[in-house]
Amino acid sequence: MNVFLRILVGAGGVLVVLFGLFFLGGGQMLESLFASNGALVDASMFTYFAFGMIAIGALGCWGSFGNKKIPAGIFCGIMLLGWPIGTIYAVVCFVIMMFARQGNTETEIQEQAPEQA
Repeated sequence: MNVFLRILVGAGGVLVVLFGLFFLGGGQMLESLFASNGALVDASMFTYFAFGMIAIGALGCWGSFGNKKIPAGIFCGIMLLGWPIGTIYAVVCFVIMMFARQGNTETEIQEQAPEQA
C-alpha cells in the first residue's frame, strides 16, 4: 500500500475512533441537548453509534498500521458510502430545522400579540 494512502487511511481511522469515543462519553449530553429541543432520543442510540464508529475506525487503523489491504478497503468503502449520505442527511435536517424554527417564531409572535394588548 502506498505510504500516503496508509497515512490517510490511518488518520481517518483514528479520527473515526475518536468520534466514537466522543459519542460514547457524550451520550447523556447529546440526549439532554436533543431533549431541550423537544426530541425524545434515547442515549442508547448514541452508544450504538459509538460502538459502530469504533469498530469501523479499528478497521481503518488495522488496515493502515497493520498493512492489511482488505480491512483498509472495507474502511474506505464504508467511508465513501457514509460520507455523502451523511452530508445529504445533515443538509436536509438543517433545512427542515430552519423552516420549522421560522414557523414557530411567527406562531409565537401571533399568539403573544393579543395577550399584550
